[in-house]
Amino acid sequence: MKVLHLLSDWKWTGASDPVVSLCEHLTLAGLEIQLAFRKAPENFPEKTVGKEVVKRGINGYDEFRLSRYFSFKDWVFDLRSISRYAIKEGFHIIHTHLNHDHSIAAASLFAASRGPLLVRTDHKRDGLDRGFAMKRLLGRTDGLMAYSRKILAKDVENFGYPGERTCVLPPGITIYTGTTQDLRSDLGVGPGEKIVGVIGRLKPDRGYDLIIKAFKLLRDRIDGVKLVIVGRSSQIEESIVKPVAALGLQGDVVLAGYRFDDYFSMISTFDLFVMMRAGSDGTARALREVLAAGKPAIVSDRGMLPELVDDGRTGYVVSDEKQLARRMEEVLTQDTLRATLGDAARRTAVERWDFGVQAKRCIDFYERLLSLGRR
Repeated sequence: MKVLHLLSDWKWTGASDPVVSLCEHLTLAGLEIQLAFRKAPENFPEKTVGKEVVKRGINGYDEFRLSRYFSFKDWVFDLRSISRYAIKEGFHIIHTHLNHDHSIAAASLFAASRGPLLVRTDHKRDGLDRGFAMKRLLGRTDGLMAYSRKILAKDVENFGYPGERTCVLPPGITIYTGTTQDLRSDLGVGPGEKIVGVIGRLKPDRGYDLIIKAFKLLRDRIDGVKLVIVGRSSQIEESIVKPVAALGLQGDVVLAGYRFDDYFSMISTFDLFVMMRAGSDGTARALREVLAAGKPAIVSDRGMLPELVDDGRTGYVVSDEKQLARRMEEVLTQDTLRATLGDAARRTAVERWDFGVQAKRCIDFYERLLSLGRR
């Protein structure tokens, strides 16, 4: 089976990691996979899709334009090129991931009397945007995937999409097995103090206001606890600094910045992890990495977060700041409970989020769609 994946981005952000990782493990499973992506600017120093494709041994292709921003020349080029290339190379499926590559592939295939099936993965944390254009686009799409049962059900309802052409794809993760060190002293945290960890892009829409308010309630009840916030954003002043200062928490909140080399050491230093909103890719990778490290987590009931944390077994699901503060207090003050939740979190990550399981589910879906044929 030959599958062409399209990703209209070059940056290592949003859906990039889930897409590249899926292509890597589909390749390892024996499929002929090619990942077409937008070419990065020359000499860009940081991680890019293209660099990761080469590093992981994926068959890459950067001859399409795949520009999400308006460019008549680029869009016409792809309209003419994608279907022609896919048919010439004998691809059975074109698998798209973002609105632009989905739209341009559907338009390119529209005039073709023959050609591959069209599949879309919904990476959005709240589901695909409702509207006439998306409804028409999905009407020309042969299969729809999502990482969340809740999100997929929402898409099916919103667009009247046939359930037999859908699939919930379990998110994958690589379990870290390297060495770590305790970073408490580097963070200015005392040896007896507990740490509530937060990781993410520090934007106002990620629920940090609720976390900070809940932490204030927690600090009013117990001593010896610090909130460590890992991440960066140009909006950090509004999302973190001002709310922390307004509640007088400057001495209890540590802004740890963006971490790369010691990322997993940072995770291992946490006693508890909190997330109220997933990032733009919707799969909450940081949350899954923390759970895989054997740390319990408390999450909100939004998006797919409740599907990643088993309430009462690997952590807790809450709906407001008072519940969050109460659950944080329970976990931080009960060592046995914290260890039990963490052990279950590690087992869950190993059992559910294996990339081999993800690849098999995806292949089974491809085969089902090929048996159904085009819509």
